[in-house]
Amino acid sequence: MPERGLVGALNSALNRSPSLAFAAGSGTVAVLSHAGRSASVFESDGSYLLSFHGNGRQQGHGHANEIRSAADAARRWVEGSGLEQLAETHSFVEFSGLQLAYERGNAREFQWAAVLSAVEDDAQSFRDLVILASRDHLLRQLFPHLGHRFALSADEYSDGVLVTVFAYRPGWFVIYNDGDDDGFEFEGDAPQMISHLVNRLQDQIAR
Repeated sequence: MPERGLVGALNSALNRSPSLAFAAGSGTVAVLSHAGRSASVFESDGSYLLSFHGNGRQQGHGHANEIRSAADAARRWVEGSGLEQLAETHSFVEFSGLQLAYERGNAREFQWAAVLSAVEDDAQSFRDLVILASRDHLLRQLFPHLGHRFALSADEYSDGVLVTVFAYRPGWFVIYNDGDDDGFEFEGDAPQMISHLVNRLQDQIAR
């Protein structure tokens, strides 16, 4: 469906909401925006891919078979429907536990719990590092990331990372600041590593 055709068809499906209107977004995407929220719709082989945004990030997504369902889900989202409520009305709407936590305002707490659960089977030195970080008053206020490393951001809305730590073997860590290409090697156990992180970050956080 051509871009203008998609926008027009979606707007025709919004006959109950004359104050709202889809507009052309980038590429062939149609966007509905209202009160700091937006929903994007992309037509693909006769079905409709949706992306729901709020607070500067994607909050959920969906795949509708009918254009009226896509338009209605977009309308409900931008008018303030919650993720769970939206999914009850349109079963094609999907979201992660973290996305729901962002909506509820407890993303940091959710992420710490998820990180702690994820390291249960990791090597002890790495597991101890994450557990001790979660118990430290300063570090617990930051937003954790996990992958092959442990990283901390200033908060749940920050795109940058304050520090990244790799635990290569017991007693040997490598630390990277945001933007650093060369890491700093640190020898010591997990409690010593935590003390080093606290000393390293408290001035950064204060600024």
